Amino acid sequence: MKTNRNEKLNTESVRQLLNRSSARLDLRTLSRLRDVRTQVLARFDARSTAPVFVLAGSGHTTGSHRNQYYFALAILLAAFLYSGATYWQHAIEHEKSEVDIAILTDDLPIDAYVD
Repeated sequence: MKTNRNEKLNTESVRQLLNRSSARLDLRTLSRLRDVRTQVLARFDARSTAPVFVLAGSGHTTGSHRNQYYFALAILLAAFLYSGATYWQHAIEHEKSEVDIAILTDDLPIDAYVD
């Protein structure tokens, strides 16, 4: 079967080309290819039937990757806590500065001094 360069290969023509090429292989190579194909299909079936949370969890995570994940999580948590503390401190200082300005400009009522 001759194919032109302009002709697109469809699945049927690819299958025929592979069948013809496999006919030229020796039995040992064909046996090894069959074994590898069986192993790949077994892995594919196991992955396609596994729940999503199993694939996303610790099933395929090595120790070093898990450590990197925990380190990144710790850095993210530290950054979150630092930004929250900085924001809170800035808010308190801003509130104090408003009171100081009100005291200096005599805009603060007398009742504020009583507390």
